[in-house]
Amino acid sequence: MGLLGFGAGVWVLLNPASFVVQPWRAQQSVTSARFVFGPYPVQADMDRLKDEGVTTIISLLNPKVPYEAVLLEEEKKRAAELGIEVHNFPMGSILGQRFGEDYERNSRAAAETAINTPGTVYIHCYLGLHRAANVRDYLEKHGTVDTRQFDGSVKHDRTPRQLANERARRLFRQQEYDAALRELHSVQPLDYSAHVAEGWVHLRQANNELARNSFRAASQMPGARSDASSGLGFALLRLDDTDGAHAAFSQALELSPDDHDAMQGMAQVFYRQDKPEQARVLLERLHAAAPDNAEVAELLERARAEKQAAAGAAL
Repeated sequence: MGLLGFGAGVWVLLNPASFVVQPWRAQQSVTSARFVFGPYPVQADMDRLKDEGVTTIISLLNPKVPYEAVLLEEEKKRAAELGIEVHNFPMGSILGQRFGEDYERNSRAAAETAINTPGTVYIHCYLGLHRAANVRDYLEKHGTVDTRQFDGSVKHDRTPRQLANERARRLFRQQEYDAALRELHSVQPLDYSAHVAEGWVHLRQANNELARNSFRAASQMPGARSDASSGLGFALLRLDDTDGAHAAFSQALELSPDDHDAMQGMAQVFYRQDKPEQARVLLERLHAAAPDNAEVAELLERARAEKQAAAGAAL
């Protein structure tokens, strides 16, 4: 009986989204839209975070704790498959009681790494409570805004609409675009995320007017984010509406100054408006933040070559 109880306890610890642990997990929350806090991301959470634009995860799990070591390795594998980078700043905590000499130092290091990392960052511990809250407090003391609630991704907590959106996004990543549209339309009405996802599907299928309509519908909804305006900008570029695209990308960058898609789209607008120097400045900034982006690197090389050619012609 003792071994059975021990085995059950280990299973619970290694399944942080189980019905046993779930009631104790913090709901994911967002600080200043760029810093997301929550519990250990199970696979459904990881998919959702990818869909929400998270590019970096800061894990506060302590690999000296056996079950957290296992979970950390699983997290790294899942993140690598989705192209998400993971940083680990171990903070020791049991039932909210901190231990270890590195607790405060790693808390500050985690917060400072988040501040200095471009894009959206997910910061978590096991339950998303004490350790994550410690990092969040540091960030808030350094000028970020208050947190707001962000719903999680565990299946039994998801609405039919949210589940349909997640299945559609997964189909989109598999390039099964018609199936993704059927999934999105299987639950009515479409919410904000569904309109944005529908827009990207239409854009991939070169249905540019439908994409424009989907992104525009999303951008006009309460609480619209930069992704809707950015998508609208790309659809309008496809329709040769340069002025409209400029306005859409401007709106996206106003909502999120570090939106890489909007920056890249605006650079393309500047090229079409015969403003290569403004395009180059944006591309330089983008390249510094994402040096592995081949498309940005190619555009930047072209912009630099044009600048050199113009300088040579002026001599």
